Amino acid sequence: MRRLQNNELGRFQPVQGACAQVNVSCNTLMKIASGCNAIVRFGRSVRIDMPVLYKHIDMTYRAGE
Repeated sequence: MRRLQNNELGRFQPVQGACAQVNVSCNTLMKIASGCNAIVRFGRSVRIDMPVLYKHIDMTYRAGE
């Protein structure tokens, strides 16, 4: 079986790749992603919709600036 190639610029990222991009732990990422409906499941594979996640982070956590 071929190894899955990860496209770091793709819209849907695996959980580990999204954790590395956002620089948070897996549990924190899943809490944030579930709050903004950014979790997408393709069969048993869990992916994070990165544009939705980034928009939610910008609106919620940068509001104090």
